[in-house]
Amino acid sequence: MCTGVKLDHPTGSVLGRNMDFDYEIGYTVLYFPKGYHYLGDLSGNKDHTKYEMMGLCFNGRDPLKDGINEHGLMGITNEFSLFNTYNDQVAGGKKNISSLYFMGHILGHYRSVQEILDDIDNFHISTRDHLANKVISPPFHFFFVDAEKRSLVIEPIKGKLNAFENPYNVLTNSPSFTSHERRLKKLIDLDNPKSFNGAKDLPGGFDPTSRFIKAYYMVDQTLPSKDYKEAMGNAYNILSALSLPKGFIENNKHDYYTYTFYTSVYESSQRLLTVRSCDSPQVFSLTFDDIPNRKERLEFKIPIDFMEDRLVLK
Repeated sequence: MCTGVKLDHPTGSVLGRNMDFDYEIGYTVLYFPKGYHYLGDLSGNKDHTKYEMMGLCFNGRDPLKDGINEHGLMGITNEFSLFNTYNDQVAGGKKNISSLYFMGHILGHYRSVQEILDDIDNFHISTRDHLANKVISPPFHFFFVDAEKRSLVIEPIKGKLNAFENPYNVLTNSPSFTSHERRLKKLIDLDNPKSFNGAKDLPGGFDPTSRFIKAYYMVDQTLPSKDYKEAMGNAYNILSALSLPKGFIENNKHDYYTYTFYTSVYESSQRLLTVRSCDSPQVFSLTFDDIPNRKERLEFKIPIDFMEDRLVLK
């Protein structure tokens, strides 16, 4: 269960997400230089990145859950179970890749939403490689935003990747993007959203459909941001309202709880990564200019314990 939101400001956009997960797992920030051998190609070819990128990962491993590249292209992965239909074999003449590495491949090779759209039909996601070996290919759909403020949702449906421009600027989990769109239009008059009483009539659940509607309404009704800092603050405020505290949702499958492990917000014009843990309001940031050695893969630890600063006398 994850929620993503996009907000614009005069010189760019921010893309933020809540990472909701159902068992305890470590997460860190990874930086990848140009020319890095990023795994995931299922045809036996070596995939080397064209662009620098950085983002959040689990347990220090390469597959990015969300991230940004040097050109300001940002992306997040969201669970897309039940509706996800990957092929079980590679396809000739296609870029065969696992869903686990799709996010990193896009950030490592594309600069904009238009470039992704121009090449999307050449991609093929499979659960097996060219030797018929099983590979990890989780049920994902993807949300990308570029420096030109365009946004895109990519979903696997009946073995094919489908791309949708995203005028609603939000994404949650299953069902499909078109199903979310249909239910949103049924509840809210999108031509006159102010006629909807959000304080009273927004759905109260934390299921994906309810979160999609709530996230859309919050993004749409948030006052315009005057600069990137205000846009980031607005994104964190919206995502806070949609986050899950520990113990709120019990997960019987893992004998644990589904909750928001971290919240990350990226900004396109500054090529900025920010993140905070579930247990602390402190936000940590990183830009490409902060990287000490831009020729190596680097890992950055995120402090997760509660932190506070003393007030300063005015």
